[in-house]
Amino acid sequence: MKKFNYKFKSLTMRIWTTFTAIILIIIFSISIFYLVAFRSITEKAITQDLKVSHAYLLKANNFTQPNRYDGIKNLKDSDYYIVSVGKDNIAEIMNVNKAHGMPPVSPGNVNSGFRTNENNIRIWMASYITPGKLSEKLIKESYNNNKFIFFISSIKYGTSGTSYLISYVPEKQDSSLLYMVLGIGVLFIAIGFLCAKLVANYISKPLKELENYTVRISHKDWEEPIKIKNEDEIGRLAISMNMMRKELKRGDEEEKLFLQSISHDLKTPIMVIMSHAEAIIDGVYVESVEKNAEIIRDESLRLEKKVKQMLYLNTLDYVLENNFENIEINMHRLLYHITNRFEIVNSNIQWDLNIGEAIISGNADKVQVSIENILDNSLRYAKEKISVTLKKEGNFAVVEIYNDGPHIPQEHLSHIFDNFYKDKTGKFGLGLAICKKIVNYYNGEIEVTNRDVGVSFSIRYPL
Repeated sequence: MKKFNYKFKSLTMRIWTTFTAIILIIIFSISIFYLVAFRSITEKAITQDLKVSHAYLLKANNFTQPNRYDGIKNLKDSDYYIVSVGKDNIAEIMNVNKAHGMPPVSPGNVNSGFRTNENNIRIWMASYITPGKLSEKLIKESYNNNKFIFFISSIKYGTSGTSYLISYVPEKQDSSLLYMVLGIGVLFIAIGFLCAKLVANYISKPLKELENYTVRISHKDWEEPIKIKNEDEIGRLAISMNMMRKELKRGDEEEKLFLQSISHDLKTPIMVIMSHAEAIIDGVYVESVEKNAEIIRDESLRLEKKVKQMLYLNTLDYVLENNFENIEINMHRLLYHITNRFEIVNSNIQWDLNIGEAIISGNADKVQVSIENILDNSLRYAKEKISVTLKKEGNFAVVEIYNDGPHIPQEHLSHIFDNFYKDKTGKFGLGLAICKKIVNYYNGEIEVTNRDVGVSFSIRYPL
């Protein structure tokens, strides 16, 4: 059973099943059409042709001529005969277009119908004669599981009694079309299986390669890109997967670099703290106990800041997605509040503030963090000057923070905001990655540009 289920889940079986289902639906529809519509149309055509031949006999009034209509497809095996009923109610069936007639029927009352217990089709048809003058009376009935269509009309024949002309044809069910449809259906099912096999192989081969490629990527095998020459959806999927491979490879390399760098950043303060703590314990230190305690405190604060940044970055996506405390933020007031706090950090830096008015919507704490991280980075590298500008551009509030520090190497410009990115010198921490996450969440934009002298960061928040 498991093997069967596995085969049914295969692409070949599913395509073949789909083809077969479509073919069966078509066959079923044609069969229904044949049973209902086609037979009805055929019966009407036979009835019409028989009516024409019957009317012709009445008009010609020559009932001894051979039947010339049984050669027509719809009137095959058709015939006609005359029933004469004398005054004594003895009915005689006369096969007038043959060499001899039929023996008289035993006496009976025509008005009450002929006796039908005899195995004689013509007598059975004659039993449908009713009193009075009949004009092309149409009968469609079955006799011994055979359906007949016949017309009855009153005529003048002979010198005595009443005569009736009966033209009839057996309605034979031509099942050749149905058998042909069934045969074609079986043929198409066989062809459908072959086509399904070819189509499935054509589709499944590149899909199998993509499957194997995905397994390789899951094991971080970044070396070889997948090569599929299709120019359809599968080909575009392969291109997308190669792009994904590049991004995953880059992310993996950046993560390794980040872990190496952050481990160094964490290990250094820990080592300093431990060495000074041991010096205090052993009583072997160069300066005073208070100085060693200050060094331990400073390194602990540095270590705490790194750990907090890591935890903040790790939980930032969840915090942003589940934050419903968006309010109107006066950017003019917020920027003055932030810069006042940073001005006292380094009194040697000249601050140039040109802060206009702008209102945005968001979480004030998160927006403040995004700006503080840029200012913290600028303050670290600035030589003499930091400029902060706030202005409106279209539907955005633009905060530009400039410092006159060294240029950022060109190869790092496009990566300094990436998660886990840090160059080998350790110049860029987690603050910029945090900043970009916050700005992107609020549909803003952030970029960095090297000026002729210094570096400029630009944050654009929607108004």
